[in-house]
Amino acid sequence: MATGRAGKTLHRMRRDTAFYWSVAPFLLIFLVFSVFPVLFSLYLGFNRWDGFTDPQWVGLENYGRALRDPVFQKAIGNTIYLWFWSSVVTIGLALGISVLINDYVAFGKSYFRMVFLLPLLVAPAIAAIVLRVFFSANGGIVNLLSGAMTGTPSYFDWLGSEAFIKPLVVLLVVWRWTGWYIIIFMAALQSIPRDIYEAARMDGVGRWAIFSRITLPLLLPSVAFAAITATLGGLQMFDEPYVLTQGLGGTNNSATTLGMYLFATAFTRLNFGVGSAVSWYIFAAVVILTLLYQAGLKRLRGASA
Repeated sequence: MATGRAGKTLHRMRRDTAFYWSVAPFLLIFLVFSVFPVLFSLYLGFNRWDGFTDPQWVGLENYGRALRDPVFQKAIGNTIYLWFWSSVVTIGLALGISVLINDYVAFGKSYFRMVFLLPLLVAPAIAAIVLRVFFSANGGIVNLLSGAMTGTPSYFDWLGSEAFIKPLVVLLVVWRWTGWYIIIFMAALQSIPRDIYEAARMDGVGRWAIFSRITLPLLLPSVAFAAITATLGGLQMFDEPYVLTQGLGGTNNSATTLGMYLFATAFTRLNFGVGSAVSWYIFAAVVILTLLYQAGLKRLRGASA
């Protein structure tokens, strides 16, 4: 019996040889560029390695060193701030704009989708240059307008201010990514049957009640997807604060994120062990928040059922 099964398996493998050869390049690339880096990063998290000498086993020392570093602690606070406010403002703004377009624009909705998606096509470096034109200390448009209104020249250093650099990063993230979430919400809104809205209006239900009791519950899966993707991007945020602060993290590391701290630790100071440990801290945070989102979504679905 066992011999017969083995023979059938070998016959099936010979028959499907062409299939295995066709997927082999993808599997090889996946193993080399996805699986191996993850496993190697996990290995480096328990070693001290500068990229040149042999790795030295240090156990959990890298994880402890990261937690004791004041810059890492500040990066955690900065990342939470940037993730929370950029997610709330971006998703809220995108949801509001999507509902307005869906309710009040009869023709040309694809035009609005294209226009709002354009900022995402702009490279972060170019977007940062544009923002610097507005908020530069010398000759920035905001300072020029402030001086014109007050009658006194203004040279406030917005990008060097610890109080304003994080809101400016949030502004840049919102400008770049709102269009992406508008696409998601508009697709979800157009999948809702119009008969539901017509029946609600015939029953005298107001606009706010329609939105809060019909539209929003039906959009919960899309909102959850947007929240999860915003969390993935927010906790790994690197491009916007890096280009806006020119890689310095702002005054007193006021805009240094976990992604920037990881990059500086691993590729500037060549401490790949601590850098790998930080990457796994970020991974753990993403997993925990994703599970919390899913649990919250299940509760909301159960409450609305």
